[in-house]
Amino acid sequence: MWLFAVHVFPLAWFRVRRGLGCAYRWLLNQPYLAPRDPGTFTGFAERLTTPHNQVEDPEQLRKLMVNAFLEDLRVAFRRRFWRPRTARRTAYCVALLDGLGPDNCGYPLLRTIIDVRNETGAFDPLLVIACGAEPPAEGSQVREDWGHRSLWELTDRLYGGWRETFLHQGRARNRAPWYLPVSIPPLMPSSHETYELTRRLEVAQDARLRIPEPPLWARRVTSVVAACAVTVALLGAAGLVLRTESGFRDAHCGLGRFDDDAQTLRTAPTGECIGVARYGFTFHSPDPSLDNTLQTVYAQNARADEAHKASPERPFVTLVHLSALLSVSGKPSGQLAYGREALQGAASAQSRQLRSTGATEPILRIFPANAGSGMRFGTQVVDILDALKQQDPSIVGVTGLDQSREATNRTIRKLTAVGLPMVATTLSADSLVRQSPMYFQVSPQNTREADVAAAYADHVVARDGRKPARQVRIIGSADPTDTYSRTLSDDVARRFKARGFAVERTPFTPPPPSGQEPSSDAPGPGTVGQRSCSYRGVVFFAGRAEDFESLLGGINESCNSAPPALLGGDDVARLAADADRREHYPGIPYDFLDFTLGSARCDGSSELYAELSRIFHDECAKIPNSSLDGHAALGFDAVKLYVNAVKQLREEAAQMPLTPPAVWHAISGVHGDEALDGASGIISFGGDVDRQVPLDKLLSVQHIDGTGHPTQAGFCGRVGGRTQSSWCPPLEPEKGR
Repeated sequence: MWLFAVHVFPLAWFRVRRGLGCAYRWLLNQPYLAPRDPGTFTGFAERLTTPHNQVEDPEQLRKLMVNAFLEDLRVAFRRRFWRPRTARRTAYCVALLDGLGPDNCGYPLLRTIIDVRNETGAFDPLLVIACGAEPPAEGSQVREDWGHRSLWELTDRLYGGWRETFLHQGRARNRAPWYLPVSIPPLMPSSHETYELTRRLEVAQDARLRIPEPPLWARRVTSVVAACAVTVALLGAAGLVLRTESGFRDAHCGLGRFDDDAQTLRTAPTGECIGVARYGFTFHSPDPSLDNTLQTVYAQNARADEAHKASPERPFVTLVHLSALLSVSGKPSGQLAYGREALQGAASAQSRQLRSTGATEPILRIFPANAGSGMRFGTQVVDILDALKQQDPSIVGVTGLDQSREATNRTIRKLTAVGLPMVATTLSADSLVRQSPMYFQVSPQNTREADVAAAYADHVVARDGRKPARQVRIIGSADPTDTYSRTLSDDVARRFKARGFAVERTPFTPPPPSGQEPSSDAPGPGTVGQRSCSYRGVVFFAGRAEDFESLLGGINESCNSAPPALLGGDDVARLAADADRREHYPGIPYDFLDFTLGSARCDGSSELYAELSRIFHDECAKIPNSSLDGHAALGFDAVKLYVNAVKQLREEAAQMPLTPPAVWHAISGVHGDEALDGASGIISFGGDVDRQVPLDKLLSVQHIDGTGHPTQAGFCGRVGGRTQSSWCPPLEPEKGR
């Protein structure tokens, strides 16, 4: 830094000034000493330094110096509106040369000034008053230029006569018109009789000699006031800009106006960052695994853009993966790890497509989108997505969608209004399909989940005899916005009752979000767990994984040695997929419904996990546990459903535009021989045009023993080449087969 400041910066600044400064340009264009020899400013400057200047013409050198002095005066007096100080110069400069004589340089200096004026023809604002005791010697050139002594008399006509002469002869390019010789009479003694009158006349004359005042706008006070006003205005404008920019950043997740993702991201009232990210934004997630997943998706999007440029004939589509990526607090949460896993499954499907080269194989981009915890800001995100769809026609659909809540229903209806089909990954509430004909899901509905749960409970009661008894306590959320818990509780009650179980229902109040009131007066899940210790029948939990964890805590406190028979819905799989949380309550076994066959491995036997191990190698160690909830498999299959639909459109109608309605229609035709044999089971819509849920979709029952180890207790549904458990409900035949 020191070397730069002392050596590099001065040299660079000099070269810039030399190229741009007017003084340097003037020096190379003035007429004296042939400045173009040798052709550069540096070369000419060296000629003017000692000892090089000793070979130069002294007269020319003097003229150069005088001309430079006069040029400085010209520049200083040149009127420019951005330089108000020049307007304050209302009189010419006066130079007083006293003591002129033959033994000094006074007369040569006067001659040089006049010669420069004659040779350049340039105006300069300089009045030279030269004083000497004696006039120039007789016969000298200066004396000849002055004219006869009689013309030097100080009279009233002296200045007027000289002015007339100068106007007529000033362009003759000789020195004589420039001189105005004045012979000063001897000083009048104070004793002279006219002394007092003469003194008063001179004082009165001096009083009339006043330098004109500069215009008001050019005065220093005005300039200071104007400068202060401009400074205040600039500071105010800067403050306004900073305030506006700060407000923009606060409203757009801390991004500036020129950040790529700023226009499609918003800061929600809860502090969460919601919207659609296309260029690398990570939603301020402090979870390194989620950050890595998002960066992988963005890198694959860049590869997709390059592949599209290289192969524009291949179909090019974009999917928006809409989910609740972050919690309200913004802290890492194992309860929301499923969002990351579903996105990893989608990214694995995208990676597979990027390695495909077939003419009908679509090139795929995925835009991650966050609707906030509980999907509460889903409709606002859809508004952003609608505007983005107008700019990017490659967007053909939405995947993801988290938690069956009323906010999710509103989001589905809003997506339908903007004309985008949806393929949900983990949603299972029965009412979702009634929200939109453009809605599909790759997971089973709660009605099927209740069928499998009742069949399994019937099998366990018949197998084990007296315990558990043929009765069921259904524990569901009292939150009126939790559509999943309400519909699952209703379905389970009907299916268990149909199999001869005595049914009772027990509501619980989930912990409210910060700053909100509880949704009901029912006890919390921990208290409900304590009260279930003495229950002899099956305890079915139809709530969220975080509340099931609280339920286990209550059971652990009251009856760890003799817990009730627990069976959980599919949301409990989120807890089971987290080894640390799953093993937090040893000694309490439980069963839960799962959308997969159970634990998986990165051994290359599965298309999904082979791909996932390639792009998320560090995740392989977690897969035996994380695969239990099936979110990666469901995310993978949801994307593949779109991919297969696009391939079908290109093969059957190559000229048809890849629009959202066309893709939606193609998805509804997935059945029979064209069914998708996915990572989460066979996905077939049964041949019914209005069917939006897979036919007999895979559901397994996983058992967590007292040590926290998971094992499969059986599975129901269509899985290629495998037969479901004997206790399962019978499979529903496909239409037309």
